[in-house]
Parts: sequence; structure tokens; C-alpha cells
Amino acid sequence: MVWTIVTTALITLLLAVVAMNFKTSEKKLERRIEHLYAADSPQFRREMGVLLGPGLIPGNRVTDLENGDEIFPAMLEAIHSAQKTITFETYIYWSGQIGQEFADALAERARAGVQVKVMVDWVGSLKMDTRLLDQIRDAGAEVHQYRPLKWYNLGRLNNRTHRKLLVIDGKLGFTGGVGIADQWSGHAQDGEHWRDLHFRIEGPAVAQIQAAFNDNWIKTTGQVLNGADYFPPLVPAGEMDATCSWHRLPAAARACI
Repeated sequence: MVWTIVTTALITLLLAVVAMNFKTSEKKLERRIEHLYAADSPQFRREMGVLLGPGLIPGNRVTDLENGDEIFPAMLEAIHSAQKTITFETYIYWSGQIGQEFADALAERARAGVQVKVMVDWVGSLKMDTRLLDQIRDAGAEVHQYRPLKWYNLGRLNNRTHRKLLVIDGKLGFTGGVGIADQWSGHAQDGEHWRDLHFRIEGPAVAQIQAAFNDNWIKTTGQVLNGADYFPPLVPAGEMDATCSWHRLPAAARACI
């Protein structure tokens, strides 16, 4: 009888803690924001810079990549081209062919002496074979899982990183909606393969992507990634204005604009 009461109490407590993760005191937008001016208006630029944090900066080249057939080859090619640093953060990283290809590429660059820093979300990587993480780590890369489950952080179980970031030598960046899983491979040819967009970015905005990676890296490791290998001088690479912000936008909208 006593054990039944204790067990019931523990289950109730656990359910209460899990429920707390989905309750927030933050206010949500309850009305649609009105369009007061066009995207090319000076007022639009001012407000984007103030509301999102980093201001719009000129001189960028952004290439849109559609579905895995375009996205994964571009990302893997960039990884293989790295000479100094790779910073890579993702929410979903699952086992499979694509997961293995990324592990092979990251491990190869780490063995070549490139500083490889990898951050995968603990929840998003539950379907990932730990041997992939070990492969990357054993090659000399520094690998961390973002907020793994501990008894003392149950109240933050739902506080995940949904960022998908890749920066090569501080000069070339990728971000968008794609995780590392075979479901994103192909060209959305059927219900088993998902449609998504990713973006290849060159120019000053890449430093903002690197800063976003640094944000969670510091929270996880207490280390600051700085210096010219991570933040080199960036010259204009195109004619697009862009800003990359992950701090003040809703989770589903955190990306480069």
C-alpha cells in the first residue's frame, strides 16, 4: 500500500514537471501585425534592426537551395573545403546515409587539423546512433549535446535549440529548415521525403550566424570562440541586405532575412 502511494506520488510529480515545460508566462502575439510600409521603405529597415537585434547589413550573396538534392551536396562540399574552422549546430541529427556522410566529412576535416565544433540538440538527436558522435569526437572534433536530460533540469526539458547552422572558416554560412536525416534527402518525391529550403550565405551576415552559434556554445561549454579563424574580415560578396537573428523572433521564424 505504501509503495503504491509513493509510486503514484512520483508519477504525479513527474507529469507535473513535464507539464510545466509547456506552460509559459510570456505573452504571445494575439493579432496580426499590420503592414504599414513596403520592404524597401527606410522605416522598414529601421524597425527590423531595432526589433530583431542585429541590423540589416549590405554586401551579402544568398543562394536558395531547395530540398536535399541541392542542400546536402552544397553543405558537404563546403565542409570538405574547410581549412581552419567548422561550426555546426542542428536540432535533428538522425542515423542513416545522410547522417553517416556528415559524420565522415566532419571527421575527415578534424583529422586534417581543422577546428571542428559540433552541437546537436539532445532531444533532436535521440534517433542518432551514438557511434556517429563517437566517430566525429574520436577524429579530434569537439562535440556536445545541447541540454541533455538531468535530474536538475527537468523544468527546462522543452528548452531546445532549433537552430540549423553551419559556418565554414567564418566566411561561408548555411541556415534554413533542414535537419540531418534521410527524410530530407531527394526532391520531396513522395510522402516519405520532406520538402524544405536552406540558404548558402556569403558576406558580412555570416558573422551574425557565427555569433548565434557562439551563443549556445557558451551556454553549453563556457567557452568563447573568437579570433580571426572564427571571425575573419568579411568583404562584400553580393548586393543583398541581410540580418540573421535568433534571439527575438518566434522559434519558427528564427533565420536570416
